[in-house]
Amino acid sequence: MGKIKFYSSLDFGSLYPLDLGKNIEDLHFGARSIADQWISATSPYNSSDLELNAHLLPTVDAVDFVNAMQDGDYWEVDGICLALKGEKKNRKQPDFSPLILQSPSDLFESCGLGLDSDLKNLVKDWSARALSEDERMAWAGQGVFVSGPIDRVYLSPGAKLRSCNLNTEDGPIILGPNSEVQEGACIRGGFSLGEGSIVRMGSTIYGPSSVGAHCKVGGEISNSVIHDYSNKAHHGFIGNSILGSWCNLGAGTTSSNLKNNYSEIKVWSKEEEKAVKSGKIFFGLIMGNHSKSAINTTFNTGTIVGAFCNIHGEGIADKHVPSFNWGNKSRSEVYDVKKAIETAEKVMLRRGMKMTDLDKQEVENLFNETESDRKV
Repeated sequence: MGKIKFYSSLDFGSLYPLDLGKNIEDLHFGARSIADQWISATSPYNSSDLELNAHLLPTVDAVDFVNAMQDGDYWEVDGICLALKGEKKNRKQPDFSPLILQSPSDLFESCGLGLDSDLKNLVKDWSARALSEDERMAWAGQGVFVSGPIDRVYLSPGAKLRSCNLNTEDGPIILGPNSEVQEGACIRGGFSLGEGSIVRMGSTIYGPSSVGAHCKVGGEISNSVIHDYSNKAHHGFIGNSILGSWCNLGAGTTSSNLKNNYSEIKVWSKEEEKAVKSGKIFFGLIMGNHSKSAINTTFNTGTIVGAFCNIHGEGIADKHVPSFNWGNKSRSEVYDVKKAIETAEKVMLRRGMKMTDLDKQEVENLFNETESDRKV
């Protein structure tokens, strides 16, 4: 069995702030990471080592093309290698255009495609089963009402469905192992809930959206991607947004995703060190790993928050909050890296995980690497 080596570069643009302390292949394309999907989709066919550009998203066409590659074959676009088996000898060119991850917004915009592309393998890997039509009345008797095809609802072992409303007309709904949808939740697919995660009572979720493993979500969520170990457990709204791992949004935290005049939204560019036009009218919050917001925090459209931020205080947060920021506009200071590590240790221990000395050193390295961001 061959191994997969992922590599990335800035050839396709920056994924700031999601690439701070996280590999590109660990970002979620739909229900789970780019790496997990490639490994699952190629393992039955990959007898030799495979190198993959982490920006190449595992759509059905891309997976089929890569699985058909032989030793010595490589796939190149505009001089950038996307895939390689063995030594580079024979260039192969598909008859379709690959989907390339070039900006953070690609992840929420392609969330539905990611769910659909991965669904077959995801169902297999999670040992999930589709509900059947002859179960509809039995589930309704337990307060679970499904609008649309019920066989587009998938339950993994240990998953719990309390009295709730599910709609599969626009996409599937898949619940990972030991996950739970609590009473009164309303969910429209496509939607995925990761292992051990919880949709809390009275939540309203519009797809396509995905929630990673060991998360708690509540309030209103629309077309958003939440990575593993992050919480948006209370009321408040996020839409067209992405949360990294180990984030926590305090009760009442809300992000705007549409300007009142419906104009194009500007978003912070790390390369240009200023806000630039995004080409989009729907764009919410992008938050890096280990960042948090206090109760009733408000984020404007197109807000970019770096890693290890703790946002609190009056008013709307800045449109760009650099990494290791403590406070808000009126009272903002650098978040001491030692204290940031202490908090991260406590948060991770609550999930049964321990920071290693290497983990701590990587946080300190990230603090030093992001120093220039705090001077802009």
